[in-house]
Amino acid sequence: MRPRPPSPRRFLLVAALVPLLIAALVVWTDSEYARSLRLQAAASRSFDRERAQVMLLSAVKDAETAQRGYLLTGNAAFLGPYAPARRAATRLRGVEGVASPEVAALIDAKFAELDRTLALFRAGQHEAARATVADGEGRRVMDRLRLALARAGTGERALTAQRRAAFERQRRQLRLLLLATGAVLTLALAVTLRSLWRSRRDAYDAALDAYENSERNAAILRGTSDALLILNPSGTIEMINAAASALLGYAPEELERRDVATVLRIAEGSGAFHERIGLRDGRLERALLTDRVARHRDASERHVDVAIGVMRVPSGDHLVLSLRDASERARIERAKDDLISTIGHELRTPLTSVVGSLALLRGGAAADLPPQMARLVDIADNNARRLIRLINDLLDVDRIESGQLAMAREAIDLREVVARAALDSDGLARSREVSLADSSADMPVPVEGDAGRLLQVVTNLVSNAIHASPVGATVTLAALVEGGRALVAVDDRGGGIPAAVRPRLFERFESGRAATHAPASGLGLAISREIVRRHEGAIWFEDRVGGGTRFAFSLPLLGAPDTLARRSEAPLPLMLHLDDDPDVRATVAAALAKVARVVPAASLTAARARLRERAPRLALLDMQVVDGHGPELMPDLVDAEGAPVPVVIYSGQAVPPALAARAAAVLTKGRHDLPELVATVRRLLAEQRAGADA
Repeated sequence: MRPRPPSPRRFLLVAALVPLLIAALVVWTDSEYARSLRLQAAASRSFDRERAQVMLLSAVKDAETAQRGYLLTGNAAFLGPYAPARRAATRLRGVEGVASPEVAALIDAKFAELDRTLALFRAGQHEAARATVADGEGRRVMDRLRLALARAGTGERALTAQRRAAFERQRRQLRLLLLATGAVLTLALAVTLRSLWRSRRDAYDAALDAYENSERNAAILRGTSDALLILNPSGTIEMINAAASALLGYAPEELERRDVATVLRIAEGSGAFHERIGLRDGRLERALLTDRVARHRDASERHVDVAIGVMRVPSGDHLVLSLRDASERARIERAKDDLISTIGHELRTPLTSVVGSLALLRGGAAADLPPQMARLVDIADNNARRLIRLINDLLDVDRIESGQLAMAREAIDLREVVARAALDSDGLARSREVSLADSSADMPVPVEGDAGRLLQVVTNLVSNAIHASPVGATVTLAALVEGGRALVAVDDRGGGIPAAVRPRLFERFESGRAATHAPASGLGLAISREIVRRHEGAIWFEDRVGGGTRFAFSLPLLGAPDTLARRSEAPLPLMLHLDDDPDVRATVAAALAKVARVVPAASLTAARARLRERAPRLALLDMQVVDGHGPELMPDLVDAEGAPVPVVIYSGQAVPPALAARAAAVLTKGRHDLPELVATVRRLLAEQRAGADA
């Protein structure tokens, strides 16, 4: 409930009542004193006149005292005696023999001075009023008034004057005492009321702040889209918001003071709740619990992710649970996987056929082309390869995020990787009128790794260097041994890396190309860094002396492999190729024309028919064909002696790890192009021949 502010009327009533009571006390005392004077008036007229003169002087002094108190404090309560005193002075002046002309003139002068200072003070001219008092004119008037009244006494009333003086002194002392008492009480009351007001106001402000904070927190809880539960130190639900109520089907009051296990099991076992949840010294061992089951009021289950926060309050550490429905995330992930699968199969497969066909044309498989047509073939080949690289980058990012970026481990010579990258990039370099120079070492640069992935890194660095280089420049590639490690360096003479992007150049969707260069996806360097890291290497860039940039990466050296083993000649072996895309079958057959005799099959049924005729030496299978999955053929792939035939999976789809382990090699359409496929087939056939010779 919102706190009510303190009422100022009560304080004003008390502040006004106490001075009125004090004034009433003064008036009562004064009336009692006046009554005693009236009793004395019967004694003698001289006594009456003396008394009247004394009262006249007293009235003027009372008026002056009230004026002084008001001027000093600004409290209107001090003016209470002023009007009565003025009336008394006016009345006493009318008594015969009391006020002489001189006395009357002095009284008029005194009250004129009092009225003037009061008028100035009431008009806000406080300093002017106090300056008038400090001038001393009022005091001098009073002094003359006293002298005049003193001279009015006669010798025969000397004794009466003495008695009156003694009585007047007593009366003045009593009045001063009462005034002092009233002043002290008033001051004490003012201080007390001020202190009480401040305390009440502070209490109100504190209560209002607490109320506003509570309302603000409640509004945040109500407005957030995440389902929130607040648990006390014992694991009991104290509050849930509207989103949690909608997710769990309970009204907030139905779950209050109930154990969290009613709707969510997050702290199994025995012992205190904080120990079971893993809260130690105000810190959680696990702040995020994924894929938990929340029970709905209708007994159905909801899969949720639970984020846990600690709220430290005087009553103990409370926990704030944020529940997020994981079903939507799963749906999005499935949609993403479907999209990635579509991109990998429906786009990369036809592009692979296009690139293979263009490669055959460029290599003279069809016929010698005229220069203009050869130029068009180069343009088509470069753009198709760029699309394939973009698709591959997107797929690689997905594999990196899911932890499925697999790396082969085999002995390779980095010089061959660099030479292959130079060959693959030659078309792009010629299209931009840039030269490529391979200045690798004369001796092998052996490493252990995935040749295809390292080729991807070098090709990306070379592509970036070509785009950054001016017309007529030379991009230099080199595979070297330096500092006990294998080093690959790509040097260009471009404009360098802008300072603004240097700190985040290897991050995703960040490109160091200038605005005048060809657009880039911003994924290549991030993927390259991940590949190099998984080879226990490091990648970096540095400015070259004289201009340009060097991109380089280093890998651990491996003992020199036997990369120069002689390959014996053999008749063309039989190879079964299962793929439902006729363009892929045609390009593969053309690429392997001098390596193997390819027997194509568009379906599992056709492939099994070919196997009944003769067992192949090698099988090339796509993951998805018209009547099933290519790997379904693997149990039928045995030679005459019952030994399994080596299988190469060549597909645009992701290959499960268990299936990849059963295959002799796994190549991805679009990522591993035809020359790499040819090299893999050559290697597997050579291993078969070597095993047969042994």
